[in-house]
Amino acid sequence: MDVTGGRNSQVLFSMIAQDISPRAATDSKVRSDDLLNFSIHSLPLEEQSMFKTIMLIPIGAFIVVFLRILIGLKTSGTFMPVLIAVAFVQTQLVTGIVGFLLIVGTGLVIRSYLSKLNLLLVARISAVIITVILIISVFTIVAFNIGLVEGLSITFFPMIILSWTIERMSILWEEEGAKEVMLQGGGSLLTAVIVYLAMTNSYVQHLTFNFIGVQLIVLAAILMLGNYTGYRLTELRRFKPLAED
Repeated sequence: MDVTGGRNSQVLFSMIAQDISPRAATDSKVRSDDLLNFSIHSLPLEEQSMFKTIMLIPIGAFIVVFLRILIGLKTSGTFMPVLIAVAFVQTQLVTGIVGFLLIVGTGLVIRSYLSKLNLLLVARISAVIITVILIISVFTIVAFNIGLVEGLSITFFPMIILSWTIERMSILWEEEGAKEVMLQGGGSLLTAVIVYLAMTNSYVQHLTFNFIGVQLIVLAAILMLGNYTGYRLTELRRFKPLAED
């Protein structure tokens, strides 16, 4: 304020403090915006947190495509490693790996006994699902009783995916042998660890959540890899004798 020629001037300010919760602020912003506002930031905080994880799944899909098409890494199931990596994000890496190995290993043992009953596929898968639920329940209770708090988080594992993984590995064991099971199981676990490291990277989380256009870039990269018809990295050693001849 600029006063010229005045005397005994006084300036008075009146303020009222008003606290607004983040949910109320978000709701107010959504109401004030147009109906065509498709920004994720206009969603409530709970939904934003969910989308932070959802937006990371295309990154995992790209890594799986890269490892399978260019590297030639074998996995049990196409995108099972991505879902396992999402579970690792919730359980932490070491706890997740131990839980995955315990569940799948115990499930394979029980599945070998189910094969002796000559069940139909639907009944056998249903029995494996129930078995996986019981295994997770037992491991969780045991972890709680011995004071291992980290073990409580194995309930985040996708039970249906684990059941199909156990079924596929069991059939593969019968048809191809233990070596192929180890190759595909190890490849799946390695892929899940790589996807987990990408998903937990702060830069990747920031870019995928705040810049939706990154999803289109990932899609374009996957489409480009899908047209690749050359040799995989693991096949170079396989066909090396032909090149020498």
